[in-house]
Amino acid sequence: MDELENKLEPIEEYKIGQKIGEILNVKEHKVTDTQELAEYCAFQFLANYPNKDTGWGTYYGPMFVLPNKENQMVEFPSIRAVNDEMLVYWRKRAEESKHPTLSARYADLVVDFAPKIKNTTIDFTMAQKVIDASIEICAKNLDDALGCKDKLQRALALAKQINDTDRLEKLITTIIETESKFEEDDKPGLWGYAFKWLVLENNRVGSLTEQQQNTLLAGLENRLNRLSNPEEPNTWNVECAVVLLAEHYAKSKDEKKLNEALSKLEKAFRDSKQANSDGLLILNYLEKLLDIYSRYAQFEFAKQAAARVRAEISNIGERGKFAMHEVSAEINISNEEIKQFLDSIFGSERGAEPINKVIPKLVVSFILKKDHVDKQLKDISSKYVFKYLVTNTVISEFNYPAAQVGPINEDYDRHLLQHFSQNLHFQSPFLKWSFDELTKYYTPEALYDELTHSPVFRVEDKDYILKTFGLFWKDDFLPFNHLAIPLIEDAIRRLCKMSGISTIKPNDDGGYDERSLYELVKSGVIKRVFSTKGEDVEYYFHVLLTCRIGWNLRNNFAHGINKNSLAEENVANRLMHIILCLSQIRKNDKQEESND
Repeated sequence: MDELENKLEPIEEYKIGQKIGEILNVKEHKVTDTQELAEYCAFQFLANYPNKDTGWGTYYGPMFVLPNKENQMVEFPSIRAVNDEMLVYWRKRAEESKHPTLSARYADLVVDFAPKIKNTTIDFTMAQKVIDASIEICAKNLDDALGCKDKLQRALALAKQINDTDRLEKLITTIIETESKFEEDDKPGLWGYAFKWLVLENNRVGSLTEQQQNTLLAGLENRLNRLSNPEEPNTWNVECAVVLLAEHYAKSKDEKKLNEALSKLEKAFRDSKQANSDGLLILNYLEKLLDIYSRYAQFEFAKQAAARVRAEISNIGERGKFAMHEVSAEINISNEEIKQFLDSIFGSERGAEPINKVIPKLVVSFILKKDHVDKQLKDISSKYVFKYLVTNTVISEFNYPAAQVGPINEDYDRHLLQHFSQNLHFQSPFLKWSFDELTKYYTPEALYDELTHSPVFRVEDKDYILKTFGLFWKDDFLPFNHLAIPLIEDAIRRLCKMSGISTIKPNDDGGYDERSLYELVKSGVIKRVFSTKGEDVEYYFHVLLTCRIGWNLRNNFAHGINKNSLAEENVANRLMHIILCLSQIRKNDKQEESND
């Protein structure tokens, strides 16, 4: 460390941590000395910790969080290792260190951890040392462009927190000079931050002069002109400049300049060969345009532009087609395994088991357990991490986005819906074989007789129901599916009415409208009626009938979307399975519904 202290040259903090680890031989020996551990951990903590959900509410976080042999999550370094003795040591090192990079790191650890460990307020002296050291690092080029940017952002936050006016003024000058020193048009991360921090986020940065603000604004406007000038501009670079300028123009109510900036962004996307080379890329930039125009819809031009782009997305058609490839996997299932499964439902002697004994087993066999799917998803996502870190888009039949599923740590519920839906597809072969047996050994009339025990089906619908079942028995799936969906929806509405749940809601014309099937499925009645399996059945119905991330069969049918899927056998099998689920509802002596 003495060698580093005596040479005023750039140093990489993580390499200091590696070197200390080698000296202490941490791979072979556990570090127990408090000062040695403090020195080692000081350069292992990650600054500006990215995952706030798994962090400690601090600026620094662990280098890694991984499972141990017992599958328990272990973090290193841990905030639990930080104690008073460590904080005293870091404070001493911050005061003694001659190199500003070392001084800033030690001081910042005290600033960050002391309030958590000791339940005290921020250490003003150490915060000032962080700010002063960060200014020196940037002035003397002791870090690279991004390193200086990160340190200045941290220093600015601390200067605001302790309300140090003198240091704020120095920081403003340093931020502007540092950006000017490192900026390159084709590297958006190296420019624009001075404008963002000092102009757009200027709360409590009262010492920014009018001249400084005008200089920053003019610089960004000139940059946008340069970036949007080429025949085929880089859309990302243009977008980075426009997003900053648009926010400023909107705040200052400069509609003319806002319109000009957003028009340059749209033109950049329209002119880019790369952005228009694939349907998914086209959708991506149209969604970006819709988002930014909608953000400024208080201006008439932006409101009209948003409507125009929204119409373009809904009518994208052939332009929205994108390159796809099939992903398949082969699973070997022996005939003996198939026979054993079918025997568990129908018995070893087909047709001998009465239908009222077969249907409950058929119902239970194909209702996925939500908690099992949840456990499976957590297991898979921990093994194939990257697949679940990216956002994926559900594309409609007409090539516009129907839904987006974000990274799993931010959007777990949608990932679970998607995974549940996929698992239903994996069940399809067994469901098909089961219904092949049902239609081979039992009649539509026998199934109808069983259905009459359920109060959710109307007696007057006998002909309708028998015709529907007849189509299923003939493998005429297109008309069957078209008749089955209204039958299911009517049954669920009747179930709600019998349970005292309103199926209507007021409309704007002084009357009432029927509540959507989504609202009825989510009303809680299915969960209550099906008792211990209620949560699984409700989720199952939702994924199949009303979830755009799932199969969404009812809504697609009602809106004429993905019509060809309504001719598919696996869709018919699922709808018939829902009918069988509803057929098991009985009215008890107290006039309440329950699972038989």
